[in-house]
Amino acid sequence: MNLSKLGLLAMIALSVTACKKDEEETPAPTPTPTPTTGTVKLGFTFSHGTNPFNINSTYQDGAGNTIRFDKVKFYASNFHLSDDAGAEVGHFHDTFLLIDGAAASNVFTLGAIDPAHVHEVEFTLGLDAETNHADPTVAEAPLNIPEMHWSWNPTAGYKFLNMEGHVDLNGDGDVDDAEDGTFTYHCATDAMARTAMVDAHMDVVAGGTVTIQAQVNMAVVLQSVNLAANSVAMGGGPNNAAAMNALVNAISGM
Repeated sequence: MNLSKLGLLAMIALSVTACKKDEEETPAPTPTPTPTTGTVKLGFTFSHGTNPFNINSTYQDGAGNTIRFDKVKFYASNFHLSDDAGAEVGHFHDTFLLIDGAAASNVFTLGAIDPAHVHEVEFTLGLDAETNHADPTVAEAPLNIPEMHWSWNPTAGYKFLNMEGHVDLNGDGDVDDAEDGTFTYHCATDAMARTAMVDAHMDVVAGGTVTIQAQVNMAVVLQSVNLAANSVAMGGGPNNAAAMNALVNAISGM
């Protein structure tokens, strides 16, 4: 056998050996773990009565004044999920949401829970006292938004509900005249926190995702205010309390 044939055979042998070595060293794929929990999301949809809410539209307040919102925002936190018997099946104490009436979507992930039937979600409109008086400049979103905090009055903390807009003052049905005015409702202080509840009736399964839907009926909120006579309400006064109470009544399951 000549040298060229020997060299060819040696190369073939090395190639076969290398292929076998590669095959032997290829790790087996890691099996995908079977999920044991399901994901819960919470979505807020704004309406005005039976119609979709549009922040650019005009509406009437409780005294019949024509108004138009510039912003409607509120905080929600401390979520507790319970079953038909009232037993807790999940809680998210450190979850903070900022719901925005001008946003295209208000769907948020709360987190994972064990498989269960969720009958009801209870949560706080506003923030707990410790969070309310924490430093917003070092907080994470959505607690770091300057327009949602009373930076000039830190003892008041965050604005749990922030409603601003324009109101018809000359009675002609629009809000764009020079004679018309603005309104500002900044509901703040620990005393303004409220508890809201939303019916869910959803089954959470392992590996699945459910979205619990809540509706915010702004017609209910507007019925509680006279924005021409009481155009400014700051902190925790009677008009702020009325607005927060109305917000509780405005929220329901879908």
